[in-house]
Amino acid sequence: MTSLELEQVIVLSRHGIRTPLPNTLDCLTAVTPKNWPQWQFLPGYLTTRGGTLESYFGHYLVNYLANLDFTLTSNDVFIYANSLQRTVATAQYFNVGAFAGLDIPVRHRYPIERMDAVFNPIIRDSSSTFKNRVLDDLKRHTGSSQLIDKLNQNLASTYDLLSDILDYKHSALYQQYRCEFSQLPTQIDIIKDEEPILIGPLALGTAIADAFTLQYYCAFAKQDIAWGEISTSLQWQMITNVKNQYLNLLFQSQQLAAHLALPLVEFITMLFTEQKHKFNLLVGHDSNIASLLSALGFQSYQLPEQYEKAPIGGKVVFYRYYDKQDQQHYFKAEYIYQTFEQIHLAQPLTSMTPPKHFTLNFTDLNPNSQGLYLWQEVSNKLHDFLVNA
Repeated sequence: MTSLELEQVIVLSRHGIRTPLPNTLDCLTAVTPKNWPQWQFLPGYLTTRGGTLESYFGHYLVNYLANLDFTLTSNDVFIYANSLQRTVATAQYFNVGAFAGLDIPVRHRYPIERMDAVFNPIIRDSSSTFKNRVLDDLKRHTGSSQLIDKLNQNLASTYDLLSDILDYKHSALYQQYRCEFSQLPTQIDIIKDEEPILIGPLALGTAIADAFTLQYYCAFAKQDIAWGEISTSLQWQMITNVKNQYLNLLFQSQQLAAHLALPLVEFITMLFTEQKHKFNLLVGHDSNIASLLSALGFQSYQLPEQYEKAPIGGKVVFYRYYDKQDQQHYFKAEYIYQTFEQIHLAQPLTSMTPPKHFTLNFTDLNPNSQGLYLWQEVSNKLHDFLVNA
């Protein structure tokens, strides 16, 4: 019998399966002469399939926690989402799967389609000093004085693959620039009240890879998933890596990650400190997960059976334990997520067909033999981050 008692859980979830984002639709049209398959939902909205998968996830996670003797009443639960349709709807579907019949509200701060500062990864410093510090840090992060050039060189074969799938040479964008996909003009900028801005093949490739992945996740007809042009796991790995590199560049370099994650770290620290609720679900975006994990110093990782670094619907779970034997508090972090194929198949999540659990470790703290960190050390890390931010 273990002496560990699970006291508190905080879950940071990415929203579930959505449609392509509205700010990318013009780019997607311009980059190919082909007709994109149509979606039945508004741009950037959670799909019904995405909602179904979230309800599966909610049902699974609450049962998983119950097996850890972590039982919940309606007063124990706090659910909070960014004020966009896809995040609020994700929280609502999770709520149905996890707590059907209980009167648990899904909280969000603003009317739908207004970003909440807790989840909004925007620049909050207009000084040239900050901008130059970020750009210098990005050069260190990419290992290139030209920032994006090295990344684009590394992704050249993937850009060629995308170009072939899209028939890019016959697109409106090619007619405008008359250059290879990989040679499209690149620009990066850091502007107050905006997300970090990137224009060029990496940003465009990310939008394309996102659209193809969403088609696969929604089980479009084979001929409608990248027009039937993706046939191997290696191709999926290459294409999804474009998205991963975009996240890595804009949300995981040291300076940007710490800056962008600050409001979320403050909020999570408050939840841990006040301990009003045993179970806390926050629903945001891949940018939130990427910047938070980098800002808090978690080790780099590769999730088994997933190509995405921050899988759609995936959840970073923070556990706070109390050990009755040594009277110490402990901490553990996991990434719980559905595999690439589980999402594609819309597989129900049960104890027989569970999502993946992947342990997340800090770079600068040492876990004990059970893989747990002293809570005091983690608390000190949070405190130091906020003091130095």
